[in-house]
Amino acid sequence: MRVLFLPLLFFTSSVSLAQALNIYMWEDTLSPQVRAQWEQKSGHSITLSHFDNDDERSQLMMKSIQLPFDVVVLDNVSAQIYGKLGTFENLSTLSNRVHNDKQWNQTCGDYAVPYFWGSVGVAYRKDIIATPPKTWSEFVKPPRKLSGKVGMLNDSVETFLPIFYSLGISPTTENAQEIHQAYPAMVEFNQDVLTYEYILSYIRSQSDPDTLQMTLAYSGDQYSLNRYFGQDNWGYVIPEGEVFLWVDCLAVSAHSDNKQAARAFLNYLMDPKVAAKNAIDIKAATPNRSATKLLPEWYLNDASLFPSQERLANAQIDSQLSAENISLRTKIINRLLKDHEAKH
Repeated sequence: MRVLFLPLLFFTSSVSLAQALNIYMWEDTLSPQVRAQWEQKSGHSITLSHFDNDDERSQLMMKSIQLPFDVVVLDNVSAQIYGKLGTFENLSTLSNRVHNDKQWNQTCGDYAVPYFWGSVGVAYRKDIIATPPKTWSEFVKPPRKLSGKVGMLNDSVETFLPIFYSLGISPTTENAQEIHQAYPAMVEFNQDVLTYEYILSYIRSQSDPDTLQMTLAYSGDQYSLNRYFGQDNWGYVIPEGEVFLWVDCLAVSAHSDNKQAARAFLNYLMDPKVAAKNAIDIKAATPNRSATKLLPEWYLNDASLFPSQERLANAQIDSQLSAENISLRTKIINRLLKDHEAKH
């Protein structure tokens, strides 16, 4: 029935007659052309809502799993957890899943499909900073001229990542003693931090774009910034050592009234030609192996999107933290934010 349904869905003539798809995702992660093509062919318009960090989205889901969204972008950990709780539809039978690399399908699980993946690193102003940090120690101990011009992320893993890596600690450590031992270094680094707001959100709300000059970021953020400013001032680097990988997964809400169209939309995004177009326009790493055969060399050779195979072989993918661990991390983040707000 799915095979017979898709052509009818894609070629409905009037967008206004079909129910809109409500999607909850990161900002600037869906190609306008890919979106327009879907709306024209399917007859379903798309309504986008954005979140700034994974914790924000997860907290919203904890308050009410019946969110007003048909499709939600999640990190791989949340996709697995909420999928098993029955929050999302089983997507293991979507035909275009076969185009994804097996590793990424397994990472997102049966209740979600992989969308993009990448690394956590440092975005920086190339026109201002001649030599970006080569190590995490250099990032958390910036030169005096960058003090107060450094950005961070408010997240139960990423907030700790730079300091932890600089001290030789895993970002996902469950060792409470290690976390407590790292706290003084986090307090010291807090003096140099300008904001804990996600860089895209922060930049758009500021009148002076030069205020923030270096920040913890996700691979691909530099391209979003350059598109926003219409310049090529932002670069991206992954400091030496272990690479920490993020994975974005797409899920369909079990409470959606538009499940059929939502599933069709995800299948559409996994079509190799669509995935390739989306990847080129957004400039993020696609998990779609079939799509990579259609992508240009400049994209495939972009080291900011695709770390070397040697580094990927030893990379760490975001993993689940215990409730006790998250509670401890949350308390520390709240202390840092309180101190930060008092000084700004």
